[in-house]
Amino acid sequence: MYCVKCGVRLQDGVENCPLCQTPVWNPGKIEQDHAFPDSFPKHYRESNLAGAVAMTLLCAVVIIVTLIVCLQLYGALRWGGYVILGLLLFYVVAVLPLWFHVPRGEVFVPIDHAVAALYVLYICVKTGGHWFLSFAMPLILISCLISTAMICLLKYVRGGRLFIFGGFLIVMGVFTVLVEFFEHLSFGVTMFRWSLYSFAGFASAGLFLLIAGMIPSLRNELQRRFFF
Repeated sequence: MYCVKCGVRLQDGVENCPLCQTPVWNPGKIEQDHAFPDSFPKHYRESNLAGAVAMTLLCAVVIIVTLIVCLQLYGALRWGGYVILGLLLFYVVAVLPLWFHVPRGEVFVPIDHAVAALYVLYICVKTGGHWFLSFAMPLILISCLISTAMICLLKYVRGGRLFIFGGFLIVMGVFTVLVEFFEHLSFGVTMFRWSLYSFAGFASAGLFLLIAGMIPSLRNELQRRFFF
């Protein structure tokens, strides 16, 4: 464990940094009903609710104005559907978590992906496409599984952060290959035009973190600098 201010390594059980006297904060020991350390400004915690109310009102106004404009000009929703569903996606991803004192990532990530799937399905239907089930849906489902697994590992597994991040980067490299694979199935494009380059980049970074996790000196340096 390291000081969040000066980065000095701390012994277990200390309450203040021996170098700069900053109160020690261990995120892994925070209770579920207490999302911030005591030293965190109270006004910042309370500002989340005000921000959620303001953004909710703003989104509601934009949706109402969009409906009025579309119905007045065209007598139908037309492009307003893209605006409304786009705002819904933005609201679920960025605003909805503000209503909760401790938003749970393993709950919100599947919800975010579900709304994203709804938005993409709407685009597919409105444009007369037939690529949702063969292209978009599998990729959204895989992305949801990867993201949720990553959040659960970081939240419930103690230690081994370098291995978790390294494995995640390698999986992301495989995911880029899957993107091109489903693109090939849906649209008939040539395979391996770009995905191998992205896979090589992600895999190289992931292998570096995995190797770093097995070398104590390098692991400690990365933990000290990036608080893994």
